[in-house]
Amino acid sequence: MLDITIAGGTVVTPSGERVMDVHIAGETIAAVTLPGTEGFEASQTIDATGKIVIPGGIEPHAHIGGPRQPERSGAEPVSKAAIFGGTTTVLDFATQVPGHDLLHAVDEAADRWKGVGYTDYAYHPIFGNRASEEAIAQIPELVQSGIPSFKIFTTSIRPTSPQMEDRQTDFGRLGKIMEGVAESGGMLLVHSEDDEMVHYNYERALAEEKMEWWRMHEVHTRESEDVSFRRVTRLAELKSCPIYFVHVSAVEGIQEVARARAQGQPVYGETLHNYASFSATNYREDNGMKYHTYPSLKEEADSQALWAALVDGDLSTVATDLVSTTWEEKIRYKTVADVTGGHNGIETRVGIAYTEGVANRGMSLERLVEITSSNAARIFGMYPKKGTIAPGSDADITIIDPTMNRKLTLDDLHLEDYSIWEGFDIAGWPTTTLLRGQIAVQNGQLLTSPGHGQFLKRSISSDITAAPVC
Repeated sequence: MLDITIAGGTVVTPSGERVMDVHIAGETIAAVTLPGTEGFEASQTIDATGKIVIPGGIEPHAHIGGPRQPERSGAEPVSKAAIFGGTTTVLDFATQVPGHDLLHAVDEAADRWKGVGYTDYAYHPIFGNRASEEAIAQIPELVQSGIPSFKIFTTSIRPTSPQMEDRQTDFGRLGKIMEGVAESGGMLLVHSEDDEMVHYNYERALAEEKMEWWRMHEVHTRESEDVSFRRVTRLAELKSCPIYFVHVSAVEGIQEVARARAQGQPVYGETLHNYASFSATNYREDNGMKYHTYPSLKEEADSQALWAALVDGDLSTVATDLVSTTWEEKIRYKTVADVTGGHNGIETRVGIAYTEGVANRGMSLERLVEITSSNAARIFGMYPKKGTIAPGSDADITIIDPTMNRKLTLDDLHLEDYSIWEGFDIAGWPTTTLLRGQIAVQNGQLLTSPGHGQFLKRSISSDITAAPVC
């Protein structure tokens, strides 16, 4: 006897979309069959008629709060919002702090997730400023332990302050890190801006008294993204290192990712659904700093190009760069030197990708699955356990109701006391989510408890690190 059958929905599998039944035994998918196939009796049936059944979403880029950053939302509220929004796996960061190594960073991340996650989870260790040889030497050990992805910043983002620690990695150390990642079979995430250009822009903004938050794109410019992406892809080519560019924000970034991929480099690009849906014009609104995530929103043409790149395959994933705070904290700082970055949209990611991609731009459902789930699973070493509806895979399932056409309200969402998506027109939304065979949310009602989420050990396929396969 099976545990659950999801019956009669349009199921999106690696072979395409079709009305099918998904059968679940324990934590895994037992079979995917034509509707009504005999021999598949289950204790419970979920009627998905008229709905779309996809793999649970994978958020590849989230900064979860902990004891060192109490102003940020923690793992419990963030993962709760994620599961409501159809995301079943969250990739957090383990940030190295001065005086400690990467292993300490991983332990710190484990502590803040232990026993409180509604989703499964993993982490990317982040190198601190002027990474030591000892920290770089820990790359192979971490890869072997199931943590094969790492992150660096090519800029300190903004002037150092009590609110912003300098985490910039110089290109000398970056080359050494790339060597370690490449030799160990890992993946390197890069926040890529030109540090000298960014900080020159800060100096000019201060000198010219142009420090208003709505000038953020004049400091974190498209030129900075362009130059830095080119430097990183060239160094990665020399070091044979696979690269994942986080939060691509401009046409120039898209073009460099596409160029490197066309040359066969294992380069992958991510954008954020807020970058693709808003522009620097929104900064001019009252309290327009609410839209800000570093590096910055660009122009409307860039937003449209980001959606096009998600549809046509030049970019691989859509993420959030989550840093969730209260409204008070989000609007507390008001200059280009101190605005609180980050986006609390982990709950809206899958639904907005469906609305803007599928409903408004004709994106295929197969492509929707790629950008919200399967590509992240492949790139970061979780596929086919995660990211697909197939026998033997974890029964992580999201059911989307494509008839939900209305404006989002704050009452629809479950994270903090504001959302930039309030009032946004949607054309379909996740309503039911299963994590490893357990119904977590059904028809908008939470049916699970914190602590069901598990830590995921990962191993990246050599296909992913050798060429741009997704």
